[in-house]
Order: sequence, then structure tokens, then C-alpha cells
Amino acid sequence: MSKKDTNYIAAVEKSIAEKYGKETVQDFRAEWTPRKEKEYMEELKKTSPDQFPSYSHQRDRVRDNRSCPVCKTYSFSPQDDLYMNRFKCCHLCYIDFVERNEQEWQEGTRPEKEYIMGILRGRKNGNSTRNS
Repeated sequence: MSKKDTNYIAAVEKSIAEKYGKETVQDFRAEWTPRKEKEYMEELKKTSPDQFPSYSHQRDRVRDNRSCPVCKTYSFSPQDDLYMNRFKCCHLCYIDFVERNEQEWQEGTRPEKEYIMGILRGRKNGNSTRNS
């Protein structure tokens, strides 16, 4: 980094600090203490105990959250994330099973396993609803 770059960064930080306060440009670690760390971790445990697994369990949990419980497809799609959070299925399963029956799906009604398997076979054979 050249001297010119550091001067520009300092000027930007100064401008931000003047407008929003010096806390906005301060490194959060400057005020972080072991006591604050402990308090933060305790608060985190209280607010979401089921979402505070050990690291090894967290990896398995992330893997589980990435797979659609209906079709078992593993996805990194942000679009699938939206449907997984709201309907507990991927986008494609939403189209195939939920879209026309959203109320029933939210109430817990699911299609017969044979029907689901038929749709999934159709997807494998190229009759995917993703293209529609």
C-alpha cells in the first residue's frame, strides 16, 4: 500500500467519523474483552440454544439444511434457501408440490410417496419443471 493510499484511507475514516461518530471507524476488537466475549456467548446460548451446536455438529447441520427433505437434492442456490426457510423444500419441490396447495402444505399435508417418486422420476428423465 502506498503512502497516497494510506492518506486517502485516513481522510475517508476521518470524514466518516465526523459524520457518524468515532465508533463507526473504530475496530470492534479495541473494546472487546474476555468478559464481553463470555457475556456475548451466554446471551447467544440463551437466545438460540438449538442453534449453538459444537463445531462438528454444526457442519452436519449445515449439510442437512442444504438438502431438500422432499427430493433429497443438495443445493447451494440462494433461491432454494428461500423456499427451504419458508416451506421446508427446494424451489423445484415448491413448484411441483406446494405452489397450488400452499395452505394444505403449511398445515402439514404432503402428497403420497408414490406421487412424489413419480415426479422425481420425471425430473430425472428431463421433464423438469425448472424449465417451465
